Amino acid sequence: MKIGVLATISLTLVLGFATAAWAGVGMDADGDGVLDAVDNCQLVPNASPADCDTDLDGYGNACDGDYDNLGSVNSTDFTSFFLPDFASGMDSGVGSDHDCLGSVNSTDFTNFFLPQFSFGSPGPSCCAP
Repeated sequence: MKIGVLATISLTLVLGFATAAWAGVGMDADGDGVLDAVDNCQLVPNASPADCDTDLDGYGNACDGDYDNLGSVNSTDFTSFFLPDFASGMDSGVGSDHDCLGSVNSTDFTNFFLPQFSFGSPGPSCCAP
């Protein structure tokens, strides 16, 4: 009986220390519950299901206004990609539906594209090349 109790206490202590040591390793800069090491949009909250990456470039839609994937968010992205998608209300496959709710609207522009345009580049992301 004493051996069983000691084994249980020992196992609990070992597992507790291992869990506590691992828990401090990960960071979540945007507070969305997804650790930065696996977050496709590290500074903009976009936890699932809104962590979509429509164009599969490694940047989540929430932080990717670089629709032509040339490394910058600029007026070409706005005029050639966002405006036509906004006019139709549908994402053409470039990720203009930033909040992944099924339509391209003023929220996508104001809350997502505009800050990316001001920042000038997509991301950061754990998963981009």
